[in-house]
Amino acid sequence: MHRQILKVIILLLTVSLFSCGKKQDQTSEKETGGNKFLWKPELKVSDIPDFPVRGFLNGREIKIDYINFEQWRGSGDNVLNFGDLKPKNNCGYVENGNSFHLLHKGGEIKKGEILKSTFEQNLDEYVSYYDTTGAKDQKKTTPWNCALEITEIGEKTVKGKIAICFKDDKLSWIAGTFEAIRCNN
Repeated sequence: MHRQILKVIILLLTVSLFSCGKKQDQTSEKETGGNKFLWKPELKVSDIPDFPVRGFLNGREIKIDYINFEQWRGSGDNVLNFGDLKPKNNCGYVENGNSFHLLHKGGEIKKGEILKSTFEQNLDEYVSYYDTTGAKDQKKTTPWNCALEITEIGEKTVKGKIAICFKDDKLSWIAGTFEAIRCNN
């Protein structure tokens, strides 16, 4: 009997020694209020979580503090920008921040759904990338997928929900609901 108790104690001590100090692995899963998002190689609009937009970049969570929807008069480009820093003025340029971008070259981003379900799928004239602080090559283009639903386009704001996953080593993503400031440049 004493021998069995001793074995159990030794086993428990061994397990606790190996588990103590073990750094918990970060994953690209984010759970908020019972709702979660997990990086996926294939997306559907129904995969977009119902929590305020968040990002996961270079192995860590990025809190999105500024979102704008730019419409460029000259080029006709439309861009959704999600960043962790606010500019001095709305629609201004942000330096040294982390950000995610969805760009439609020479075209509108309209109310409704846009889907690029896999990394291999082509979505003509759409580009997505992220910028990171302190990286040699700050602008990072890598294969991506996307589910976007624009629910409202007003004079001053654009509302919707988005999920983009990037096929990189750290499983970067951005996902959630948003309200963007509308900027005409």
